[in-house]
Amino acid sequence: MTREQRSFCRICLAVCGLVVTVDGDQVVSIRGDADDPLSKGYVCPKGRGLAQLHHDHRLTSAHIRRHGEMVPVPLDEALDDAADALRKVLDRHGPSAVGSYSGGGSFADPMGAWAAQSLKTALRVTQSYSTSTVDAISKTFVAVEMSGASALLAHADPDPRLLLFVGCNPVVSHGHSSPFTNPVERIRHAKECGEVWVVDPRRTETAALANRHLVGRPGTDYALLAYLVRSVLADPSFDRAGAAERAEGVDQLAELVAPFDRDRVSSLTAIAGDALDDLVDAIRRAGRVAIVTGTGTTMARRAYLTEWMAWSLMILTDSFDQPGGMWFNPGYYYRLDQRGPIKPVNVKGPGVPSHPEILPFMGEWPSTVIPEEIEAGRLKALMVVGSDPATSLPHTERLHKALGELDVLLAFDTAPTGTTALATHAFACADQLERPDIPSLDLFGSALSTRWTDAVVAPRPEAPEMWRIFAKLAGRLGHSLLQPGEDIDTMSTETMLVRTHRGLDVDKLRVAGGCLVDAPAVYNWVQSRLPYGKWRLTPERLVAQLAEVTDPPALQLVPRRQTRRFNSLEYRAGERAEAIMNPVDAPSGVRDGDLVEVSSAVGSLRLPAKLADHAAVGMVSIPHGWAGVNVNVLIDSDDIDPITGMPVMCGTAVSVRAAPADAPTPAN
Repeated sequence: MTREQRSFCRICLAVCGLVVTVDGDQVVSIRGDADDPLSKGYVCPKGRGLAQLHHDHRLTSAHIRRHGEMVPVPLDEALDDAADALRKVLDRHGPSAVGSYSGGGSFADPMGAWAAQSLKTALRVTQSYSTSTVDAISKTFVAVEMSGASALLAHADPDPRLLLFVGCNPVVSHGHSSPFTNPVERIRHAKECGEVWVVDPRRTETAALANRHLVGRPGTDYALLAYLVRSVLADPSFDRAGAAERAEGVDQLAELVAPFDRDRVSSLTAIAGDALDDLVDAIRRAGRVAIVTGTGTTMARRAYLTEWMAWSLMILTDSFDQPGGMWFNPGYYYRLDQRGPIKPVNVKGPGVPSHPEILPFMGEWPSTVIPEEIEAGRLKALMVVGSDPATSLPHTERLHKALGELDVLLAFDTAPTGTTALATHAFACADQLERPDIPSLDLFGSALSTRWTDAVVAPRPEAPEMWRIFAKLAGRLGHSLLQPGEDIDTMSTETMLVRTHRGLDVDKLRVAGGCLVDAPAVYNWVQSRLPYGKWRLTPERLVAQLAEVTDPPALQLVPRRQTRRFNSLEYRAGERAEAIMNPVDAPSGVRDGDLVEVSSAVGSLRLPAKLADHAAVGMVSIPHGWAGVNVNVLIDSDDIDPITGMPVMCGTAVSVRAAPADAPTPAN
């Protein structure tokens, strides 16, 4: 019998409302929920492709590596074997030799993430890694440096006066830390409220909707923003006394940005001086500005400088925690706005063994050191939770060799990935349609809101919810994740969600249709709760980085996201990996669609060229997430930020030549 059920998408932070049509145990189709108060019927191609992924691209059972091959086995057998293997590592090397790596599949599964963390705590695992140290750590790091807190995540106001996207394409990505549900309509609304500007080396889908698009040289966004800060500080109408009440370091910041004059910044960014003046005028007209950055800046060599200057500009223009600028989500459950001052974050040592100068940040080690820790014999077992480091981390050849040297590599996922193919044990987990859920990242919501979904279909017996697998593995290792007398197989996930999430009222959410919105945004609570009372405009470590900045390479690698893919998972067919570049940078004789070979200091990659007049000169844009055409072949795992160890995924120097005539077509 055919039925429809309301749910929500957990691919990205936009968490759009869904209506899922089911016939028996078959997911027939998925569409946007027109009655959803946030997404209002919108869902992207990835969300609509969940049905295809659910049925056609799944791990259906546990696997164990035997004689070099992954073979399917019953779940209990895989758990017994994995527990024995982990126990041997713990007995021989201790808990310091065990690590964990979490990604989007963990962040989107609150009970799976809870169980994984509970097992890590029970085993006293110290080597904790995640994808946040690859593409987003600059946002958290700058938040800590400038506010003292890691929980303050800035979101663009629903009614912005001036919305500025820098290296961000929310029409495809739906935002980065600052989510954009129904992005096209939201950008159109922002244009009705004021203006929308985009700074990006490509004419992206977002740039095509904006009032103005500035084509800047990759790696120079920090300089553009420094010029804007300089211009605001030099404006006769600037309220310096008011800024000094909100923030410390106003005069020192003015000295630091003084060298970023119009001529220098125009030359560095390749943006005409008149266009720079126009943007300054737009800020004067608006008074407040909402700046949204994305992976084009956060994965770059100067990620921290860009975030620093963006935050500084918004603090100086009184755009933080104010209507028309940026708001901070206190969390539907956390409610930071109803508590006292936020406790400051203290980054403490000791440093990472392979890089003693790099301190663990927010309890995590930088993912770039995984190969070094394995090569040094300090990492013997790795649990990978809902992620695919084999396809997403730099220097693919070195990484794969190191992963192959692990005594134990456990992969917990819903679909086959590059990592499950290398694992010693792979565990098939229930996907998002097979489990009840709430949004797991409370502070990241696009409104002060929460959601609920019941499971749409039942999980398969050999692919239960991730939390159950971890609970059973923990039991085999002598640790219980449940209360005495409780049974893992009969305990409901709903009960566990209520137990682990204080304030969750499932009945109330069901009556509300699965989505409760307290407010589109909340204001005027952050300043009084800053750990140090004021914003800090000139953190020492950021000031030091500004003094050491160098010019970007003549031709550099730039990342991008794609409409039908989320990292290494393809939700709908129809896209391929191409190297987008300006015809000026194309090798002689290369035409659109021809194979080219892109090379760096550590590797080479062959893929079709996509020539685009609108692309900035000096860049080659290649999407991430393709195992067969893996851009990480080009990225050096030793090219890391000296403070946090973040890999430089945007800004690698490359060269391009026509591929040899006998070159095979890449496995796109």
